[in-house]
Amino acid sequence: MKQREKGFSLLEVLIGLAIVAIIVVPITMTTTVIVRSSRQVAAQNAVLPQVQNAGYWISRDVQIASGITPGDTNGFPLSLDIPTDDDPAHDYGIEYSFEGNKLMRRVYNSSETVTFVADWIDIDNTVFSLVDDATPGHYRLTVRAAKGEAVVTRSYEIKQRISLSYYY
Repeated sequence: MKQREKGFSLLEVLIGLAIVAIIVVPITMTTTVIVRSSRQVAAQNAVLPQVQNAGYWISRDVQIASGITPGDTNGFPLSLDIPTDDDPAHDYGIEYSFEGNKLMRRVYNSSETVTFVADWIDIDNTVFSLVDDATPGHYRLTVRAAKGEAVVTRSYEIKQRISLSYYY
């Protein structure tokens, strides 16, 4: 550049833009990936406890149930008889059913209570069934929850703790 000329030549401007692009493009791409990943992680963190909560409550109740009556082909509504003592007349019932994509737990005793268990449950892919017909009292629960792109599926194998012969 001559001393009297002010400004930049076209070549200098293009080289400067190329250097800025080399720096800015990777930073922009990295930022986009981080933002997208944090949204996916947030959705995953919202869905996982729902699946775990459903697995916990159903496993807990099935283990202490004296009678288990699965409903439709996916096993829901799921009805359980819960003993309180040696007299079957004192037993109370629990039913797991869906209201939309929410899993609800109803306790039928002296004061009927309805409790929300889990949200975002994929009803078509949540199944309660016998592991095999030869092993009564041994069940498999598969719970799937989805929110946006976040999907979590867990399977639980559950065995009744109460001796079935005690009640039959």
